[in-house]
Amino acid sequence: MENSLERKEKLLASLSQRELDVLKLIAKGMSNDEIARTLFISPHTVKNHVSNVYRKMGMDDRTQVAITALRLGLVPLEKL
Repeated sequence: MENSLERKEKLLASLSQRELDVLKLIAKGMSNDEIARTLFISPHTVKNHVSNVYRKMGMDDRTQVAITALRLGLVPLEKL
């Protein structure tokens, strides 16, 4: 059975840097439009990245993805 550190390393390795950026902003509660403005990319590109994050994480819910990112320490709670 994997421990949480192994799970975190596996997850981080599967996501591209841009997908990690998007995941962190999802965890901060940003909408796709807000993420697009923050990263200077189109909303359509954000949607593609979000879909990739969902697929790679095996989830289909924005809240689940955000909670998982917080649990993995990708975004410290004190920064929210």
